[in-house]
Amino acid sequence: MIARTTAVVEPGGVLGAVRCAPPLTLRQVRGEQAPPTTPTLRNERRCELRLVGTAAGPLAGDDLALSLRLLPGARATLRAAGASVAQGAGGDRTLAIRAELGDGADLIAEPGALIAGAGSRVEVRVEIALGAGAAVDWRELIVLGRTGEPAGQATLRWDVTRGGEPVLRQFADLGPALYRGGRVLACALISDPAASMRTAVESAVAVAQRLNDHTVLVSVLEDDAARAVRRLGVLCTQARS
Repeated sequence: MIARTTAVVEPGGVLGAVRCAPPLTLRQVRGEQAPPTTPTLRNERRCELRLVGTAAGPLAGDDLALSLRLLPGARATLRAAGASVAQGAGGDRTLAIRAELGDGADLIAEPGALIAGAGSRVEVRVEIALGAGAAVDWRELIVLGRTGEPAGQATLRWDVTRGGEPVLRQFADLGPALYRGGRVLACALISDPAASMRTAVESAVAVAQRLNDHTVLVSVLEDDAARAVRRLGVLCTQARS
């Protein structure tokens, strides 16, 4: 299956345009006005989006892509309604997500857990293009195998730029070597020109790595997804301190 889902968010919490193709379906939900991070955002509402799986996937041979564009000054939150499960052996599958943030835009994104079932191999690509003053908090959760079954495999590629200049380019192959150290990878990319970031180390498998004055990459390797998410949250808070 080839599926392309796109959305454009305008200032004031307005979903300007959306086109969905299963299994990547976006729904706008009612959300409360979030506390402002800066005085200039005091009256700006967020566009609350939920990513809903409306078909099985990613399955073998699937090529799925989600593109989200925030116009200058727009604010949005993207969260998943549930986990995605890559099922069945035979054939690679791709999930590509691109976010383009205009000047002063703000995005919080948690696309949900991706579970690589037994025999599956999934390629995940996250591309984020930041404009001047744009802020992003993007979190990924990849789980190799469901409880009681062999682990699948996944790759994760980050490509983050600001004003066209590279901020992060990283490729991780989450295969058997990862599974021996923990089957869950939780990570976050936080970039905010209004904040100062620092490196924080909890252990050899839980680290917040400062990329520049305003950007940090946080990674946690664990055996339990809930515990990985909690540790990730703690490190994200420490990195902002």
